[in-house]
Amino acid sequence: MTTAPQALTTRTLAARRHRFAASLIDGLICFIAVSPVYPLLEDVEVSDESVLISYLNPYAGNPNWPVEVAITVLLAAYFWVQHALWGQTLGKRLCRLKVVSSATGEPPSLRHAGIRALIYPVMTSVPYIGMLLNLVDMLWIFGDSKRRCLHDVIAKTVVVDLSGSNRKGLGGSGFLFSLGIVIALFAALVLISVLVAL
Repeated sequence: MTTAPQALTTRTLAARRHRFAASLIDGLICFIAVSPVYPLLEDVEVSDESVLISYLNPYAGNPNWPVEVAITVLLAAYFWVQHALWGQTLGKRLCRLKVVSSATGEPPSLRHAGIRALIYPVMTSVPYIGMLLNLVDMLWIFGDSKRRCLHDVIAKTVVVDLSGSNRKGLGGSGFLFSLGIVIALFAALVLISVLVAL
């Protein structure tokens, strides 16, 4: 027996702070996953571009750009596959959030999940204005009535709260649990960094 998708009008939109916590958890997971690669690249001669130019145009004069593109593709796949299959990444699961199609209320299609996953790396790779575009993407959530970032608008998705109205402010169990996970991941990151430095 299958149940009909829950209408978006009866679902609670995800709070911005919960989306931020989920994003932070996923960011830490991705950072921990790719951090072992970067020490292997230290011996390669780096360009003599200024730090500002390297930050604004990350691929200019960077001999490691193929590796960085491969890492970006793998990280985009992390979000693409999980959103297409379940509508949730690990961070969203821990924060009890789910990405759904704004039209159907179901997890986004493979196509829409792919569009959503590619927006960040595509925006970041635009020379000189990539970081500004990402800032616009993130700040879009404050002007949109459905609390969507620009990548949600483009991909026709919305993020909903699976715990409904059970959360009570910052003291809600989902937030405290997410905060505990973030602290644990940060401690693991520090430990890994110390071990790599030895």
